[in-house]
Amino acid sequence: MIILLSSVRILTTLLSPEEVGNYYIATTILAFFNLVFLNPAGMYFSRNLLQWQRSQNLVNALLVFLLYMIIVVIFTIPIIIMLFNITNYSDKFSLYAFIFFIFLALIISTTHRNILASINTLGYRKSFVIFLNFTLIIGLVSSFILVNFYQDNSLSWLFGIIVGEVLMFIAIYNIFSKGNNLDLDRIKLTISRDRIIKVMQFIIPIGFATFLMWGQNMSYRFIIDFKYSPESLAFIAVGLGISSGVFGSIETISMQYYNPIFLKDILDADKPQRAKAWNKMAKILIPIYIIALIFVICLSKVLIMILVDSRFHDSYIFTMVGASIEFFRVITNLLNNVSQSERQTYNTILPYFIGFLIVLITLIMFDFSNNLIMVSLVLSSAYFFTCLVMYIQMKKLLNIRIKVDILKILILSSPFGLIFVLPSVNSLITSLIYLTVFGIYFIFCSWFLLRKFT
Repeated sequence: MIILLSSVRILTTLLSPEEVGNYYIATTILAFFNLVFLNPAGMYFSRNLLQWQRSQNLVNALLVFLLYMIIVVIFTIPIIIMLFNITNYSDKFSLYAFIFFIFLALIISTTHRNILASINTLGYRKSFVIFLNFTLIIGLVSSFILVNFYQDNSLSWLFGIIVGEVLMFIAIYNIFSKGNNLDLDRIKLTISRDRIIKVMQFIIPIGFATFLMWGQNMSYRFIIDFKYSPESLAFIAVGLGISSGVFGSIETISMQYYNPIFLKDILDADKPQRAKAWNKMAKILIPIYIIALIFVICLSKVLIMILVDSRFHDSYIFTMVGASIEFFRVITNLLNNVSQSERQTYNTILPYFIGFLIVLITLIMFDFSNNLIMVSLVLSSAYFFTCLVMYIQMKKLLNIRIKVDILKILILSSPFGLIFVLPSVNSLITSLIYLTVFGIYFIFCSWFLLRKFT
């Protein structure tokens, strides 16, 4: 978490506001291909990981996944060329450098990410933590070097991240492939028309849902960049990025620990047992997410002061609203596990469609140039309705229940409100002291809520 959040500070310090805006445009384009074309197959890979470990088919499955990624990359190149021809992105990026970045990110980053997550699910938790941190550290150092000594632009920063993934790849692959060997004959035997149809039934609805998710969560970046300016986009995205970074880190750590448990609980389980497995996970995680919501809202000014350059300090208001966006997003993601458990992923399409429609129509129809905070409020409203409809949809699949003692959580989190009566945040030292004190209390709250489950 420290490495990920520190990278935001370094990014916003080294790059100009325009290049920070370009960074978010580049990652939004990459996220489109990742979420729509690769993430569904990655979810299928994760959902069947333990079965493939049992049958010693991990390397075979990885090779098939890699071949699929190559097909996706070939498909993306003409799309990127067309995108550059109809937009002004040639003023932001070199076409060939951008294609090379997308190629590396889709092949190397996706493979690295899936293998790294897999070794955690397979039980190599210490190795997972070590290699995750080494990947992030090397990537951050590489980005710093490339921006300072090569070119101070967004692509240099992004290429640096890929360097960290390349250097750690062999080490994590050796752990992933233990006890598994490549067997082309087994691959040929398992590939059949019925198997392909079964896989497509799983991943196509996810692909459509993740397209809508991307549209709901990231399409605003294109709209803001087009209607207003890259600087406006940078100002909004940095503020929202702080809440996204905090929640993303908490969600990642939580799911890295509990998702393998959940997958093992639903392996060979009947429907009531799968419902019980999700209810158990939700009872643990939702209180943590509520505490995180209150923590980010109260500490938004402190987080902005520490984590971004002074040019973006006024964007703390976006961080406050962004906390609600991220809260509804992580709850939606948690609910999404039900559809994967039941292998009925088409049920996730309607919630994301509603959210995407709210974002697209509202941001295109209305001019928020004089009141940019409305952009984040639109995103928050969209995710609220997405979360609500997702709960209704998932309730149809499993008898899920969300039992949370709200009063207990509010009482526990009330000390965060002391930040509003303490002396104003006016220096980095003061901010670090406040974050240390309230951060330790946040950890205490998490421990207090988790202790009876562990």
